[in-house]
Amino acid sequence: MKTIIVPVDFSHASVNAAEYASQMAGHMQADKIVLYHTYGGSYQILDAGTEIIRSEINSQLQHLSDALIPLAGNEVKFELVAGDGFLIDEVLELVDKYNADLIVMGITGKNALEHKLIGSNTLRVASDSACPVLIVPSEASFKEVKKVALSMKFKAGILDETPYDHIRNMIKDLNAELVILNVADENHRVNPQNIQSGLTATHLMFDDINASIEFLGEDRVVERVTDYVQQHEVQMLISITHKLGFLESLFKGSVTKQLAFHTHVPLMVFKAIQPEE
Repeated sequence: MKTIIVPVDFSHASVNAAEYASQMAGHMQADKIVLYHTYGGSYQILDAGTEIIRSEINSQLQHLSDALIPLAGNEVKFELVAGDGFLIDEVLELVDKYNADLIVMGITGKNALEHKLIGSNTLRVASDSACPVLIVPSEASFKEVKKVALSMKFKAGILDETPYDHIRNMIKDLNAELVILNVADENHRVNPQNIQSGLTATHLMFDDINASIEFLGEDRVVERVTDYVQQHEVQMLISITHKLGFLESLFKGSVTKQLAFHTHVPLMVFKAIQPEE
């Protein structure tokens, strides 16, 4: 783990995510945290001017980094970036610039409207980013990650679409145990061919780490997964998502999206490998 990017808007949720990222960085011996904030579209610019706003933002970022250094340790370096563009575009540019390994973002919202207004940026970044995104619930606090749960369907093509090298490396960096929660539907669950192909693929993907499999079924997936997390002392969830259009992702339900709002532990989202056209 080299570089973690943490977008912040100085809300409770984003500061909490930054605190989580700092402790995680120290635990995983990361080299750098990039704290990023954009003032693009701020009405304050009309009153105060760009240079004054940039100076104020840099001051806020410096104050935040000073508070985070004791959590991360002196070995982790902080870099501060104040942008003036669209958050999603600039975060993805930072991923390329720093060859980032992880983005950490906060999330909050207790009803559908808040989900759309507050959660959309986080979920859009998770959908578009080439590197994984860790979504930290607003009340989650860092705990040493000893067990990670990966929700996964056993189906045709699972080996081709799963970014298992990156997932496996992340598990190794965390020095954690992996439990794979199979969420296949009834036909997959009772179909010996699909079960066998899923088991074979799982062994090929994760044969060199401590990994096991639990079968949950597909009905009430979010409830089953969150219940498992609470009952088995899981400190982190992993989900693999396919790219959705922005408006479609806002109005069309997905397991990854529901998990992001309903789990009380951080959710790490990896982008599925897309077939070459």
